[in-house]
Amino acid sequence: MRVFPILVILATALCALPSSSITRAQDAAAPQIIIKVATMAPRSPDFTRREKRYNQRLGEETQGRIQFRTYYGGIAGDEQTVMRKLRTGQIDAAPLGTDTASAAVRQSMVLMAPQTFFNYRQVDAVRKALVPEFNQEAYQNGFKVLSWWDAGRARIFSRKPIRTFTDLRTGRPWLYPPSSMLREFYKMINVTGVPLELSEVYGGLQTGMIDTVWISPLLVAALRWSAHVQYMSATPATIIQGAFVLRRPTWDAMTKADQAALEKIVAEQSGKTQQEFRIDDEKAFIKLQSRGITAVPFNNPEEWRAVGRTLRNKMIGRAYSKDMLARVEAITKQYAEEGR
Repeated sequence: MRVFPILVILATALCALPSSSITRAQDAAAPQIIIKVATMAPRSPDFTRREKRYNQRLGEETQGRIQFRTYYGGIAGDEQTVMRKLRTGQIDAAPLGTDTASAAVRQSMVLMAPQTFFNYRQVDAVRKALVPEFNQEAYQNGFKVLSWWDAGRARIFSRKPIRTFTDLRTGRPWLYPPSSMLREFYKMINVTGVPLELSEVYGGLQTGMIDTVWISPLLVAALRWSAHVQYMSATPATIIQGAFVLRRPTWDAMTKADQAALEKIVAEQSGKTQQEFRIDDEKAFIKLQSRGITAVPFNNPEEWRAVGRTLRNKMIGRAYSKDMLARVEAITKQYAEEGR
């Protein structure tokens, strides 16, 4: 199974365009910038080769002014720790889930509104409409968003079949601490979640501290969590989204030519990578079944959908405004016919 973990590729698939002859001499005199990138994705020979290749191209095109140094496997800490390090300058960039990215763009949590996104046309249309204002807000708050991404369709992966809310209550489901939405969902259905950071989940599954996680098929394979689960939900819960964030002082320290180059290439590379990731996530869903993980339907799908709609409305005023949700719903409605 091909794996294109977007959390790494968005951080390393970057290069720049040549500066003009007018500004080349000025750019050459600019100081070198080492962009320290933190990611939860595991280090692998493939990733490090890719990082080296892109750094070589980036160095050639910027005369060595811009280079990336990636810290893999959560070595820089969990997402909340990384956000703090972004603010203090210990880390320069990171791919962050929407729960954490919302610290820079508050209403971006609407991208995770339950029972809202059922296909990628909806995701693309909403981001096209909202990204300009999201990026402006991020910049005002001290960050430069290089790209917005999605990381597959989130499903429930577990050691026992999850068909009902009762099945969740009798298990040990993972609670991602930054996720206020998941916390509220558990509260609504009377489930006690086990709070663990992303870096702790693998060990939690190994030891039995948790037996249920929410993640996409491709990411569950990439992070090797799939070795400790036997079932997954046949119906996805939502589409995981996030942003690749750069701290504003690092961005402002670049020359205008390098900024333009970086933006252009990130857009090109992330667009291509995003399509590959979406395709591979669907392939991973099929591949995991061939490896013995059973896809389990919900006994009463409408009950799950109804709770999702209630949760979506309960988060108004806490995660996003009523007007913002209405805007998103109006856009997604146009593409609802494309399937769930």
